[in-house]
Amino acid sequence: MITTTEPVMNIYEISYPGFFNNYPDYAVTRTAETPGKARYAEFLSFNDGYEMTFGEYQKITRVRKIGSNRINPDEHSPFQSRIDLINQLIIEIASRGRRFLYSQKYDRHNKFYWADGRLWLKDNYTGMSMEMKNQQQGKSRDQEQGFSQGGTMWGLMCDFTDYIFGDDDANHNHGYGGLYCPHWGYPDEDMESIQAYAKSVGYLK
Repeated sequence: MITTTEPVMNIYEISYPGFFNNYPDYAVTRTAETPGKARYAEFLSFNDGYEMTFGEYQKITRVRKIGSNRINPDEHSPFQSRIDLINQLIIEIASRGRRFLYSQKYDRHNKFYWADGRLWLKDNYTGMSMEMKNQQQGKSRDQEQGFSQGGTMWGLMCDFTDYIFGDDDANHNHGYGGLYCPHWGYPDEDMESIQAYAKSVGYLK
C-alpha cells in the first residue's frame, strides 16, 4: 500500500451556473488542497480568455468537493491485483535503460493507487497525484501540471490505466506502440527483457 507524503489532495468541481448561455451545465474539475486553491487555479486558466478579477470570478462560480486521494485502509479496490501488476511492471521499466518513470533525485517511481473510489497516479518527479480515468483522451489541466515525462510515457500510463480497468489488450491504445515502441532509446536487450516480463505477467499477449 502506498503512503502519500504530500498533503491530501481533494477533487473539486467548479461550475459556472448561468454564465455560459449555450452550456448551462458547464463544469471542470481541479485537484487541490482546498476549494480556494482549486478555484484560483481554475481562475488563472479562465482569465486567459476573460478579463476579470478574482473577486468577480468568485461570484460567477460554485465549488464543491467530489473526491479525495486520501487512502482508506478499509476500502477495497476491485482492481488491486491489476494495480499491483502494473506497479511491478513500472519498476521493471524503471530499472533498465534510461530509467524512465523513476526519479533519482527523489528515489521514487511512478505508482498507481486506489483511493476514494478512484484510480490515482503519483508522478515520480513532481510527487503530484493525478486522477486517471478509463479510456481518457488527452490530459486534464492537473495532469498537464503533474506529469513530468513526455507524450510517449503519458500514452503508456494511459494504456496501463485502461488495463487496470479491465482492457486485456490495452497496449498501444494511446499510440506510440506501447511497450513495443522503438523510440525509447533503451538497448534492444532491455526492451526485450521488459516485453518478456510483461508477457510473463499477462500484460502482453
